[in-house]
Amino acid sequence: MIAHLGMYPFAHLNDAYDELWAAVAARIDEAPTALDRSLDLHSAWHSPELLVGQTCGWPLVTQLEHVVEVIGAFDVNVPFASNGSYRSVLVASKPIGIEELRRNSATVVAVNGYESLSGWVSLQWAWGGRPATLLETGGHVLSMRAVASGEAHVASIDAMSFEFLAQVEPTTVSRLHIIGHGPSVGTLPLVMSKALAARRAEVRQAFAEAMLDPALSAVLARLRINGFVPCELSDYEPLRSLVPPPAH
Repeated sequence: MIAHLGMYPFAHLNDAYDELWAAVAARIDEAPTALDRSLDLHSAWHSPELLVGQTCGWPLVTQLEHVVEVIGAFDVNVPFASNGSYRSVLVASKPIGIEELRRNSATVVAVNGYESLSGWVSLQWAWGGRPATLLETGGHVLSMRAVASGEAHVASIDAMSFEFLAQVEPTTVSRLHIIGHGPSVGTLPLVMSKALAARRAEVRQAFAEAMLDPALSAVLARLRINGFVPCELSDYEPLRSLVPPPAH
């Protein structure tokens, strides 16, 4: 079986995620003892051996609904987050309103990828449609660097990625201006292969118990995790309404 928590690939947090997983794995029969960092995200999501993984809400409801079971999500410690929901951060190279950016035909919008809830879907929600000029960067960190350098003017960033980058690249983040937020959406869903769905209750219980372990409190603080919230695919289905369907 595979355990894969690769949505926040910050090297300075690897040891904290290892400790978190060790605490959860100790409460699951025959769980993998270590996180698998050899697989890319898509391979992990589609593996029938996936006991625990983490994905984004948008691919969950558009690609993975028949592939994975939702275990739950973390309640996270960032501004405007509560009980398993949070909002993306709109950052700009200047302290300027999004309306002015939208009116300017020269505005370049950095996008981490078109499967991203926080970086693309939430951006369209805040923008009121699809921006005219896009720069696909391949990641939230790269989008923040693009805005900080002036290569792009604005981006929508996962709130956890924003806080984690501030720890390791404070100069980059100091050049960013927060000009707004995306809609309130569920935090990154924890998922497992449908082939292992019979073990979902056991895995949920393991996460719930681990979150209450005092020995894990310092690790959870580093990972900006307040706790665990059990949830279902149906909790993420409303995300579909954030953008209009594509024209045919």
